[in-house]
Amino acid sequence: MTNPFFITGIIPEPYFCDREKETQQLVRIIENKAHILLTSARRMGKTQLIYHVYEQPAIKTAFHTFYVDIFPTTSLHEMVLFLSKEIYSNLVPKGKKALKFFLNTIKSLTGSLGYDPVTGTPSFDVKLGDINNPELTLQEIFNYLEKADKSCIFAIDEFQQITNYPEKNVEALLRTYIQRMNNCLFIFAGSNRHILENMFNSAARPFYNSTEQFHLERIPKEIYTSFAIQQIINAGRAITTDAANLAYDLFEGHTYYVHHILHNAFANSNPQKTMDEEDIRNAMEELLDTRERSFSNIMNKLNYKQKETLVAIAKEGKASGVTSVAFVKKHALKSASSVQYAISTLLEDQLLTYEDNGRSKIYSVADRFLGYWIRRNY
Repeated sequence: MTNPFFITGIIPEPYFCDREKETQQLVRIIENKAHILLTSARRMGKTQLIYHVYEQPAIKTAFHTFYVDIFPTTSLHEMVLFLSKEIYSNLVPKGKKALKFFLNTIKSLTGSLGYDPVTGTPSFDVKLGDINNPELTLQEIFNYLEKADKSCIFAIDEFQQITNYPEKNVEALLRTYIQRMNNCLFIFAGSNRHILENMFNSAARPFYNSTEQFHLERIPKEIYTSFAIQQIINAGRAITTDAANLAYDLFEGHTYYVHHILHNAFANSNPQKTMDEEDIRNAMEELLDTRERSFSNIMNKLNYKQKETLVAIAKEGKASGVTSVAFVKKHALKSASSVQYAISTLLEDQLLTYEDNGRSKIYSVADRFLGYWIRRNY
């Protein structure tokens, strides 16, 4: 019996929930030859949406499509390694002709790319130390994309990461190359909406006014719960409406977390009975138990002020006025200034996230499971 709630890999079409309007809008933007800035809260489904767009007939047949997540990178060298590796692995299934063209274009890495002399299979032996001149290799990558046999789309996820690179000219460098290209469109995606919108909306920044901007919201409750109920029926099981609603409400429709809890409830509940609210709650407890060590390690790495601030915000669920006398007093915090300093570090470490309602910032724990674990244990 196939679990209809995929939590790893690319979600197959029959198990992909809604996003019809968003998919149509993104396809239309691409067909009109515009770059895209795609933002969303973490784990709202933007990566799955990108791959879903790539599978649309109008895109799949007309474009070479690439996707890379640069969140783990800390320098231009690493970014160039990730980009070249993605292109290489994407071209391997297309045969020697496509790969040869790539090798002839990326001359700075030719010695580490090619074919195994014994087996004849493609090999990617590039190490970080092989990238001696990242700007040159980056230029060659863009030259390849510009000369490819059909148009390209390159999605770069967590694009805000480039602002942390030690090289100070990365934004300007990328913008210089990209603005000259006619054969490749870019999807700049990320979860830090504040940094990304500043990058693309500030007249002083290189990427100012260079994209169509698209923010991914949560899937409406009635759409998602109907989808979940039908998926479980298709799998030969049943779930109550109240249970589906509870799974959605626990995480306010935050796609990844709702999907994950339904996956666990489906996997661990009695297949002979209708899944109910108790199954959802049990799935939550079991999941938090499995992450006990990981979450404990996160808390142990924080200093006392950071920990007490994170706990206070977790207990609120959504916290505004965090430097007010009322908030500080309610949670027995040391001072408004210590809270403010702790929050800046927690945001930098992506343990906190926030929404801006126009008047103030509303903070919450970035990992919803961690937030529930803190409330349970503190």
